[in-house]
Amino acid sequence: MNMKFKKYVIPAIAATIIGGGASGTALVFASSKDKPVEQQELSEKQESAELERKAKLTEAESKKIALEKVPGTVKEVELEDEDGTVVYSVDVQAKDGSKQEVKIDAQTGKVLKVESDDEEENGKEENDDQDQVALAKKAKLTEAESKKIALEKVPGTVKDVELEDEDGTVVYGVEVQSEGGTKQDVKIDAKTGKIIKVDLDDEDSNENDNE
Repeated sequence: MNMKFKKYVIPAIAATIIGGGASGTALVFASSKDKPVEQQELSEKQESAELERKAKLTEAESKKIALEKVPGTVKEVELEDEDGTVVYSVDVQAKDGSKQEVKIDAQTGKVLKVESDDEEENGKEENDDQDQVALAKKAKLTEAESKKIALEKVPGTVKDVELEDEDGTVVYGVEVQSEGGTKQDVKIDAKTGKIIKVDLDDEDSNENDNE
């Protein structure tokens, strides 16, 4: 009797386990197959929905606040998370033509900051200054010496001098307005003093000097 029970019942249990395993495997495959399809879009939508849920101001209210701060035309509005604070980032083209980004607390309506292109330009200028300092350390010629060499090649008036990195070579780019009125850019090796080339703005051509 016991043997008979084992004979018929155990296979039935095994079949149930196998069937369940197959079913479980099918579910795993189905979920893994469906999940990547629009995962990124869903994630972005969920994030956006979460930010909207936390915001107390509407998009229209954020535009109004931004334009009170910076009169002009709203170009773009976006909800963002900045260090745990939900903010509206409103891009405004001001009446003077400048582009400014107004950051507004989406819960209180407080203007947190205004970032203008002028501030970005100041940041670029600071980076340029740092580059000039780094290049100056590698240069052996002084700016005055580079001007002298440039004027010997192209008589006229020096309008601008800048250190540049050209394919790993530190050069002085000396802009000279020649006596004939044309503007020419004389490239001088900042270590050897050799004239590498002269760019003629008017003729849009390069003159190589092997001297």
